[in-house]
Amino acid sequence: MQIKLTLFLILMTASIFGQEIGHVKNGKHSVKLLKLDNLFSWVYSDVNSKTNHIEKSFNFPNKETIYNIIIEGFEKNNNHQIIVQTDQDTVVKFEYKKIKGMMLLNINHNNLNSKIAGTSTSLSREQFTALFGKQT
Repeated sequence: MQIKLTLFLILMTASIFGQEIGHVKNGKHSVKLLKLDNLFSWVYSDVNSKTNHIEKSFNFPNKETIYNIIIEGFEKNNNHQIIVQTDQDTVVKFEYKKIKGMMLLNINHNNLNSKIAGTSTSLSREQFTALFGKQT
């Protein structure tokens, strides 16, 4: 219970005090990129959650590094995964799948300490670049 309350408070603080860089909505699911001081947060509604509007997040220190890792993944033409450890406790899997001729990205994150895991909605390259405030 404490972990859920702490996560909720962190998400609310990030949403209130963080600067939103980008926002993408896919049906009832959304993804936001926020900046708070020198830390970036990927905040998303978990597609595996049975309750609507459950937001989860993970943090990373360098926006350009993550952006470049992800955008390079769109260059490959086959289904593949890229796994990154964003901090001591968090492992993030960037999962690329080609569906109907379009490469889509799902992001799965797993916080090893708090046992929190989740999956974001699928994003196209265009949605991803819009999320990061980049021009295509």
